[in-house]
Amino acid sequence: MNKFFRRSINEYQRQIGMKESFAIQTERLQNVLESAARKDFDGLPTERGELRRRLRLLFLFPLVEVAWADGRVTRRESDAILEVAAAYGFFKDDADYCELLERLTSRPISQKVERMWQDFHCLFENSSEFERGDIVFCLDVQAQFVAEQSSDNLMSFLRGERVCRNTQEALEIVKQQLEAAELRAKALAEKRNAVIVAERAANENPAENQSAEVFFGKYELEATLDDYAKLVPLVPLVKTAWAEGRVTRRERELIFEAAKNMGIQPDSHSYRRLSEWFELHPTDEFYAESLELLRGEFEKLPEEERTLRRLDVLSDCVNVAEASGGTRRFPAGGAKICPEEIAVVKHIASRLNGAATV
Repeated sequence: MNKFFRRSINEYQRQIGMKESFAIQTERLQNVLESAARKDFDGLPTERGELRRRLRLLFLFPLVEVAWADGRVTRRESDAILEVAAAYGFFKDDADYCELLERLTSRPISQKVERMWQDFHCLFENSSEFERGDIVFCLDVQAQFVAEQSSDNLMSFLRGERVCRNTQEALEIVKQQLEAAELRAKALAEKRNAVIVAERAANENPAENQSAEVFFGKYELEATLDDYAKLVPLVPLVKTAWAEGRVTRRERELIFEAAKNMGIQPDSHSYRRLSEWFELHPTDEFYAESLELLRGEFEKLPEEERTLRRLDVLSDCVNVAEASGGTRRFPAGGAKICPEEIAVVKHIASRLNGAATV
């Protein structure tokens, strides 16, 4: 019994420390938010009031995602999120407050989730390395705190039973998405710097150096097109995997296995580009162009072979869809897939058959 009490006291003290850290990270993020709201971002609103509103919602989004991981938002989870919202000034604006309440009372749909992660990539690409590091660290601390508020059972709390499996998976997804956005932004910054250096060198020694456009532009474009051509047959599988707003480990394994069967090796540029598609969701335009290109390739085949190839692609898409586990009524391992995945597979089938709908 004494051992239980000691562990309970230690866990209580730990939670107090986390709560204090949670407040500190909120203040740090508030400063980053205020700084970001004064910048111009490609892909985000230019009107200052609307930009500030989008950024507020963006900084709360990972916390809401973690809170919904087990299918409900508990009172303690919502209290923690509302505490951050108050610091960001949500209660001063009725529209902001209503939007937040909607996200706490009904789980955001996959399209909104996808849009938020795209906004994070946009934010990171226009932020300094210091700001990006602050955002990733602070949101990681805050998300962990919210996750540990998911249990309403006092005895579980005192025993140190902190998060369930679904919540732990949500934490990992949030961390992976933030790190992917940070790495992508860092790579883009390094590329920009390399282009600047090459341009300066070319201007100083025009007879001895290729222009930056030729060295970085044309070479990369050719490499990108080559990778893209090899990966086009896998695009329907990637689109299916993203149907629910995230790609599970089993879905990745199936798609990587398909890539291996196509002769794409793990150390190749194509393999790395495929990995990037799992971290950053491709755009609708990308999917549309890829499916149209794949349909065009199928049209060149004899009718019987064309039909078989389409069926193979759709069969692979269904296998990927089933790998995610379907809905809560049909747990992992069942033969059912969720409505979002069904809609995506139907869309792919219509596009490969020549339908013009998006």
